[in-house]
Amino acid sequence: MLRKVRIVLAALCLVGITLLFVGIGRDWWGWLAKLQAAPTLLRVIAEASIGNIAVLLAILLVTLLLGRIYCSVICPLGVFQDLVLWVRRTLGKWIKPLRKRFKFNKEHKIVRYSVLALFIVCIIADLQLVVALLEPYSAYGRIVSSIAGQGAAPVIIVACITLVVAIVCAALWGRAYCNTICPVGTLLGSVSRYSLFGIKVDEDKCVKCGACSRQCKASCIEEGSLKIDRSRCVDCFDCIDSCKKGALSFGRIRSSKAPEAPEAQRTSAGRRAFINSSAVLLAGAAAETLARAQVKKVDGGLAEITPKESIDREPRLVPPGSGGVAAFYQSCTACQLCVTACPNGVLRPSTDFEHLLQPQMGYEKGFCRPECTACSDICPSGAILPIAREAKTLVRIGTAVVNPDLCLAARGEEGCGSCERHCPTGAIDMVQAGDVRRPVVAEEQCIGCGKCEYLCPVRPVSAITVKGLQTHIQK
Repeated sequence: MLRKVRIVLAALCLVGITLLFVGIGRDWWGWLAKLQAAPTLLRVIAEASIGNIAVLLAILLVTLLLGRIYCSVICPLGVFQDLVLWVRRTLGKWIKPLRKRFKFNKEHKIVRYSVLALFIVCIIADLQLVVALLEPYSAYGRIVSSIAGQGAAPVIIVACITLVVAIVCAALWGRAYCNTICPVGTLLGSVSRYSLFGIKVDEDKCVKCGACSRQCKASCIEEGSLKIDRSRCVDCFDCIDSCKKGALSFGRIRSSKAPEAPEAQRTSAGRRAFINSSAVLLAGAAAETLARAQVKKVDGGLAEITPKESIDREPRLVPPGSGGVAAFYQSCTACQLCVTACPNGVLRPSTDFEHLLQPQMGYEKGFCRPECTACSDICPSGAILPIAREAKTLVRIGTAVVNPDLCLAARGEEGCGSCERHCPTGAIDMVQAGDVRRPVVAEEQCIGCGKCEYLCPVRPVSAITVKGLQTHIQK
C-alpha cells in the first residue's frame, strides 16, 4: 500500500514539474518548483524570509522523520530514474537480458562527500556552472526544455549528456546516480541516517532469502546480515512488496537494535561535523536575486520584416527582483524555468562560458512588460525574488542609449518617434536639434524595459538599445 501511495504522489509531482518546464500550469502547480531542496537553500541565502526558511526546515524535518521520501516523490530527476527502472523491469518480462537484479554495494564515501564538498565550494566561490550541472532539479529542467525544443545549443548538449548518464545509471545500477553523484542525495542521506522512521526487519520472520536485497534499487540492503544503509535508502518501499514472509515493514526504528561500531561512530561524528561546518559556510556566502518577464505585443511601425540581431551588453541585463548582475548569477541554478515562463522570449540561455546555461536578457524578440511578473513568481532558487507589479516600474535595470548614426529621426530620413510614443515611463522625448527632431533619454526615468528597443523600426540592430546596470536602482 505504501509503495502504491508513493508511486501516485511521485507521478503527480513529476507530471506537474514537467508541465511547468514546457510552460503549462504555472498558476496551478508552480508551487512544486518551490519545494526543491537545492533551489530552496539558495533562496534562503538570497532572502531569509519566514516562508523560505519554513520550506527548507520542512524538507529537513521530513527527512529526519521519514528518511529520503523527498528523493522518491519530490525530486523530478529521482522519479525519472524510477520511471527508467520501471520500463526496464516491464521489458524484462519479455527480454531476458533486462531481468537483471540488484545486489548490495558498499557506499562510495569518498566520491559522495567529495562531490558534496565541491558543490558547496562552488556555491561559495560563485562557480554556478558546476552548481547547475550537479543540481538534480535544474538538470531535469534542462532535459525537458531541450526535448520541448526551447533550449539553446549549449543547453541541449549538456541536457543530452545528462539524460544519457541518468538513463544508463538507472538502467544498470538503479539509484547509483542519486547515491554517488547527486549532492542533494548525499546531504539528505546524512540526515536520513538518523531518521526516526524507516524500513525495519522482523528477525523472527526473515529467512534471509535475499529477495529484498535483489529488489533494492539503492543497493543498500546487505543480503544475509539484515543491515540497511539508511543514508542511501530512498524509501521506495520496493523491498516491502518483494518480501513474501512479511518480514519488512515501515515504522519506528529502535536505536538500540543495531548499535554502530566504534569506527562507524567516528565516521558519523566526522560527517556531522563536516555537514555542520558546510552549513555555516553556506550561510555566510549569500546572494540576492532577480525577477521579471513580459507579454508579447507586436507593433510593425516603419520596420521591414527583418529579424533583429542580438547585441553584446556590458553590463548585462538581468530581471527586476534580482538586485543586480552579481546577485542574480550567484543564485541561479540554470534550471530554465524562468526561460520557459517568460512570455516574450526576453530570457534565454547564455552561450558565453562565464555564465553558460544561465539565463540572459535580450530584446530582439520582445520587451520586459512592466506588468509581467512571471519569472519572479516561478523562480525556485531566489535568483529572481518576488516583486509586485506596481513595484516593478520603480526598479531601474538598465538605461536606453540612442545611436544617432542609426536613428531615422536623427538622420532626418523619417519623422519616426516610435520610442517616444511607446515608452511606458515617459523617459524619452523628441527634441528639436537643428533641422531634425531626435530622441533624448532621461536616464533617471528609464527603467530599461526595452520596449523602445524592441519597437524601433531600424533593423537588424535597433537605433536605441538598453545598457544594463551592474546594480539595480530603486527609484
